[in-house]
Amino acid sequence: MRCAEDEEKKGVIVVEPPFKKEHQLDNAFDSLPALQGFLHTLLPPHPLLPLSSAGLQDYLVEDLCPTKLNSLAYHLWLCSAPSHTNIPPLHDHAIHKRDIILTEDPGLHLVWEPGRIFLKPLPSYMLSHAFWTHHLLTGDIDGDRKLVTQAALGLLRSYHFCIRYRSDFRVAQTAHLIPPDTSWEQWCDFSTSFQCIQNDQVAPRYHYGKLQLSRLHWLVRIYRRELNYYYIDGGYGDSFAIYCGPLLFVFGTLSVLLSAMQVGMAVEQVQNRDWTTFWAVCRWFSVWSLMFCALVCLYLVVSFVIKSSDELAWAARAQFRARLRSKT
Repeated sequence: MRCAEDEEKKGVIVVEPPFKKEHQLDNAFDSLPALQGFLHTLLPPHPLLPLSSAGLQDYLVEDLCPTKLNSLAYHLWLCSAPSHTNIPPLHDHAIHKRDIILTEDPGLHLVWEPGRIFLKPLPSYMLSHAFWTHHLLTGDIDGDRKLVTQAALGLLRSYHFCIRYRSDFRVAQTAHLIPPDTSWEQWCDFSTSFQCIQNDQVAPRYHYGKLQLSRLHWLVRIYRRELNYYYIDGGYGDSFAIYCGPLLFVFGTLSVLLSAMQVGMAVEQVQNRDWTTFWAVCRWFSVWSLMFCALVCLYLVVSFVIKSSDELAWAARAQFRARLRSKT
């Protein structure tokens, strides 16, 4: 197994594709040996987009680059372990009752929320050795070309961790993440060198693995002054449904508190009558109800603070260790 080497010379990036030509999974471009041969060839996923089109680079940026996540990369340690290996194998999602949802948005790849995780299928052109050679790994050093190459390498490397076992491979084919006519042996040959891809070769977003959508919402609210990272809810009902549970809890707690205080005040009216035992029971029951509600609220607050502090401390330590490793 041989890892690719990067070399810069006179403004041209010269690197090898992350897989050997004999291990490619798409040979649609093999009959076109030179860049000029692509003039009348169309990009397979988009038959209206010629490979020689000036809009091809813009399309690759849109199809591969997680622009918003790259801008948040410095803060992503707040919502995920600062490690690119934090990617569970595909079979693990069924264990955690998560559905695999296909998305063509690179910004949603490996983003999850309770019940589902979003994954971007591998574009067919990324499985071609010739496409990598002529469109991703050669040309002038400019911002877009570098971003596209880094994003493509990061996407490929993420699949090294998504598909670790034969069961993951079957899940990937069932979910249409990889070509259905690929065998397990072909996939192993194709992906064997993905582990050689280093963090300095991929987009900043791919320094991290899976990301929780709810935490991304908070990141963009703080650092980008946006309401949500990605608006997924279908309508007003879905948007307001998330507040029903907390509001019901607050109203229920207030109702218990007010009822307990009302009982405590009402029993004072029978204090001097013959119902002294009943008065004592009602009075202490109202007091214990107030104390119980206070303890429950205190427990929830303390549990949230401890859990959040523990996760932040762990993430900070992991981020510190990652920076130390990057300096050595």
